[in-house]
This record gives sequence, structure tokens and C-alpha cells, in this order.
Amino acid sequence: MTSSSGWSRRSGPAIRASRSRSSRAVSNTTRSSSPSNSSPNPIVMQRTFAVVTDSTSDLPAEWRERYGIEVVPLKVLFGKETFRDGVDMTSDQFFTRLAASSSLPTTSAPSPGEFAEVYRRLAKDHDGCISIHIGARLSATAEAARVGAEAVEGFKVNVIDSQSVSMPIAFLCRVAAECASLEDATAAVEQRVPKCRVLALLDTLRYLEMGGRLNRAQAMIGTMLDVKPLLLVSENAEIKPVERVRTRSRAIPRMVEFFRSEQPVEHVAVMHAQAADEATSIAAELRKELPDLEIPVGQIGCVLGTHTGPKALGLIYIKK
Repeated sequence: MTSSSGWSRRSGPAIRASRSRSSRAVSNTTRSSSPSNSSPNPIVMQRTFAVVTDSTSDLPAEWRERYGIEVVPLKVLFGKETFRDGVDMTSDQFFTRLAASSSLPTTSAPSPGEFAEVYRRLAKDHDGCISIHIGARLSATAEAARVGAEAVEGFKVNVIDSQSVSMPIAFLCRVAAECASLEDATAAVEQRVPKCRVLALLDTLRYLEMGGRLNRAQAMIGTMLDVKPLLLVSENAEIKPVERVRTRSRAIPRMVEFFRSEQPVEHVAVMHAQAADEATSIAAELRKELPDLEIPVGQIGCVLGTHTGPKALGLIYIKK
């Protein structure tokens, strides 16, 4: 796992880079990376600040379009070939390529210049911006966003370290996008950051070994014993082992059982890496127990998939 990626060991609290400017009229639509032929969204029309995230948020395309959220992609490198996560390579394409690769791809964060370019464009139509990113302990992305924001004079950018990865960031973006002001959005997001959780079930230890998290002997023993590690990403993007369960058939119910012990929750989603049937089944079970919550199901992106490998499952939630 490379330090420039998404998965360095750097730690850090929520970061803010703010440059104030005078208020001015804004356009009727928020710029989005995904053009839409649909009617302008009233939420987007009324909002005077932009919402930015990165591709590790696994933001659903419908949310991206509905709320006008800008997504800055991280990159995946297979040898000398570079692909923008979710732009040049889809998740399915990534896992197909990964299965045929003898070595683990590397990942890299967007540069400060890439963020500065996005912020300058958004500054034409907005009074400010909230930029919510993968945990600084896992990636250099939030730091790159902060440096990029400092390069844009007269545009207020609040850079938030989500201290998490995947759909918790998407939920934070949606919370921000539904707020009336940048100040309200920042407060609402920062209140929820310590409550973000990712409960991940890995199908194999191979990718942790290839990424340097396990030695070869540990990985071989785990594979022979059919051990399925259950991991929790909690406050400050700390990755904690919950337990190692023998066989996948036992591990999935254990994951759901652990999630139940974490309730009540405000938001929940089920993510997967080429394990759609199992993810859909888990979501259907949880919808019976939590009928008032929307429970999206989605596939993780290329950058996160580099470290989980295929057939990973994740219960993603924000505690109340």
C-alpha cells in the first residue's frame, strides 16, 4: 500500500482551508462532473456552496447527479498504465484486470493542482465549498485538497477529513448537500465524522499480504484454514480486527450480528466487491429490521478494491 495513495499511515484531524470573499450572485445550477438532461434540482438551485468529494466515497451516481456533487478521482496504476478511478476504469473492469495480474496495483491521490483546478471552476458559480475526503490516516487526498484550496484566492473551502472511507463519505456529502449554508453543512458533517463506521469482511488475506499488511506465512495459514477476517474502520480511520471467522458462511451472519450490536444508526449501506447477490440479501434482511432507513447497495471502487480484493463485503453505517 503506497503512501501517496489512499492508504498511508498519516493521521490527522478534520482540516479546514478557508479563504473568505464577498458574497455575490450565483448561477441557477451547481456544476457537476456528470452532465444531466433532467430538470434542475431545486436543492442544487438554492444552494450557494459546492460539495466536493473523491472517488473513494463510492458516491452513487444518482446522488451525484441529484445533488450536483463534484467527484475528484484517485488513480490506480497497473505497471506504467494509469487509470482514473471510476472514469477510465469501472469497478468491474478493475476486478477483471486484478484477477489477471501477478502483482498488486498501486494507487495515488489527486494532486493539489487538480484540486485547485476544480475549486477555481466552482468559484465562478459559488460562494464557497465543502470538500469531504477519505481519512487522512489512509490517504494523502485530504492534505492535497487543503493545499489546493490555499492556492485559490478569495474562495472559502472547508476541507473535511472524514476519518473513513467508502459510503460514510457519500452519506456525509448528502447531509452537506441538504444544508442551507456552508456553515450549517460543515457543522452537520463534523458532528457525524466520529460516528462513521465501515465493517468489512474480506474473502482472502492475499491482498493484505501483497499490500504489506501480512507476511506470506500468515497469509498462507489463513488461506489454508479458510479464515475470513472481519475488520472495523472506526474513529480516526483506525482499522481494528473484530475477529477471524472460519468459512464465509459463518462470517456473513457474524458480520450482521456485530452490526446489530452497533445500533441505533442514522445511515446504513451494503457495499461489495463482485458479491452482489450476498450484498443484496444482507440489505433485504436489514430493510425488514430498519424499515425507515434507505439502505443502498453498491460496488466499491478501484482504489478500495486494490486493498480488499474481490468478494469483499462491507456494512457501512453512521451511528446516531
